[in-house]
Amino acid sequence: MIKRIDNFLTSDQARWPKRQPFDEQLLKIALIALIMGTLLLMIDGLSTGFDFVQMLSLMLPPILWEHITFMGDTLVVLTLALLFAFRYPHLLLALLLTAIIGTLITHGIKPWLATPRPPGILEPGTFQLIGSSISKKSMPSGHTLTAFAAAGLLTRLTADRALQYLILIAACFVGWSRVAVGVHWPADVLMGAAGGLISAWAGLKLCDRWQHRFRGWGYLTLLGIHGLCAIALLGYNGGMPHTGLFSLLTALICLGFSFYQLNLRGFAPKIHLFRR
Repeated sequence: MIKRIDNFLTSDQARWPKRQPFDEQLLKIALIALIMGTLLLMIDGLSTGFDFVQMLSLMLPPILWEHITFMGDTLVVLTLALLFAFRYPHLLLALLLTAIIGTLITHGIKPWLATPRPPGILEPGTFQLIGSSISKKSMPSGHTLTAFAAAGLLTRLTADRALQYLILIAACFVGWSRVAVGVHWPADVLMGAAGGLISAWAGLKLCDRWQHRFRGWGYLTLLGIHGLCAIALLGYNGGMPHTGLFSLLTALICLGFSFYQLNLRGFAPKIHLFRR
């Protein structure tokens, strides 16, 4: 079976997309986000723009913001990666490398800065708070970093420039949602976006260099890890009161799709549900 997977990983069907000019755009956009975040901090500290973004957020219902912000949860992203893991198997390697870099950025900066979140400063009832209240370690926004890291990787899978920007715009909504649910400042979101894009750029570079060392055992191990993430997603709501059904359906769809693909490609014993 391992030899079959090795052959699959080196086939044209599973070829990792080549480097694209848009890869360098990720760094440029990251620099813009970093500069904008720094300017916000210089204007009036952490709270700069918070009230304005929260006011704009009232255009959409809270339950929608719950689901948008849930899309930036690491467990959700790792589960959804299963939908791409059979057409672009090397994406799992790129995602692993990106996750390591992003984790170093997030957990290296958060404890050092230890900036308070809106619930840690603002009086209850003076702002919109959706879901669980978190009061510490705001910068950078981990959900935003995760969303932009995943979006940055996905831009490699298409050469359509318009689609690449649409993917990044989708990540912007996840970042916006972190302010909308009341647990991050706008500067946190911009710094998170910068960190995510830098992580994605570095992950793509390392994957390009090491893709030929990616073999069957590594692929199966990563598939197993992502499968466990999907199982963990069952019944998980990320601190949001209305995302349980979404997480359940997402997990079941991704697990079912993965089982179908493993069975189809002969990577797992075939199971016939109906026999003559």
